[in-house]
Amino acid sequence: MYRVGLPLFPLNLVLFPDAPLPLHIFEERYRDMVRECLESDRSFGVILVNQDATNQDTARIHSIGTIAHIVDTRPYPDGRYDIMCLGRERFQVESHQNDRSYHTASVTILNETGARSGRLDPADTSATSGAIATKTIVELRSLLATLISATTTDEIRTEQLRRIAQAIPSEPIALSYFAARILPTANVADRQELLEIPDASTRLLKVQEHLKRERLVANQLEEISKNSVAKGDGVGHVFN
Repeated sequence: MYRVGLPLFPLNLVLFPDAPLPLHIFEERYRDMVRECLESDRSFGVILVNQDATNQDTARIHSIGTIAHIVDTRPYPDGRYDIMCLGRERFQVESHQNDRSYHTASVTILNETGARSGRLDPADTSATSGAIATKTIVELRSLLATLISATTTDEIRTEQLRRIAQAIPSEPIALSYFAARILPTANVADRQELLEIPDASTRLLKVQEHLKRERLVANQLEEISKNSVAKGDGVGHVFN
């Protein structure tokens, strides 16, 4: 772990490591932030707005977020930006600073703990983290297969789900963040809870709890889809 100064962008979303994040920057103070980031290391912190807070100060944001690294930009003549970012390390806010028009903070970069590195052999259940990851992969693929079955009348959505299934990583840390990101019915509070878990194995176990609930929803959607197809109707989208 090490401490750095970091611009913060409070948003009503949770960014996970390795996740893409497109943003349209229009507010003046965050235009300033992007300009300064582009002149330095191209990084800022994305942190979830705390909807339970009752005041307008820094208590309105959570303490753990993810560094966003700007990988592409499109500036507009009026000062706005379209930017594409990629999630990097998690961080924890240690103290807030008031030296800019936007939020800044001193943060500690958080390391993952207790996870085995390297790729997984699906047949290898000898290591705890490997066994947990393997089980998660099986359950995730099964869920996606059910969702694909439930969206056969929507070719675009079906193709999106197939691409997600093909992109499932096998390394435990990457898998834990990938699975947390794509849970169809998880809300921002659920995702923030997953982000704050300090190790991949525990995060994957929590993901498995979510997958049980997702399975119930997916089974219902599949049944609705079958009935709709029999009647000549369509079925709604699974992912928003």
